[in-house]
Amino acid sequence: MNKEYRDITRKLVIDSFPVLKDKRILVLTGWLQFYAFSVWIPPFIRLIVLSNRAADLGVSAITGLIAHELCHQERYIKMGVAGYLGFAIKFLLSKETRSAEEKSTDRLTIEKGYGRNLYDLSVITHNDEKHKKINDYYLSIEEIKSYSESLGKWR
Repeated sequence: MNKEYRDITRKLVIDSFPVLKDKRILVLTGWLQFYAFSVWIPPFIRLIVLSNRAADLGVSAITGLIAHELCHQERYIKMGVAGYLGFAIKFLLSKETRSAEEKSTDRLTIEKGYGRNLYDLSVITHNDEKHKKINDYYLSIEEIKSYSESLGKWR
């Protein structure tokens, strides 16, 4: 499965993430209660960890998941090292910061054209008992569709 995830990641970077083209991003899997996380350990280590549970998702939902995580990486680059380090501390300590980051990242995912993929993922995560505690951090299923349609990015 790791090769499939890396292949999807590589294609997404080429197609939609020019700022990440010269960055090495490690894509790993592990036992997580949630579906994925993304982290940058400045200056060089960029990491996306996908839950083994992601193997049960279809290609569209996996694409939405990886696109969302790549949007985090793009946002981290734009923050710069000092900005990212301050953000990381706030992210860990503040539910409001976490929610703002996840919703902004969802919007960026949609703006890049992956709204339908994010929607497919969210239909699953919003109905997953293990994910219920954190669903409020993300755009709702309805918000994803509405924002995608408003941008003409719903396919």
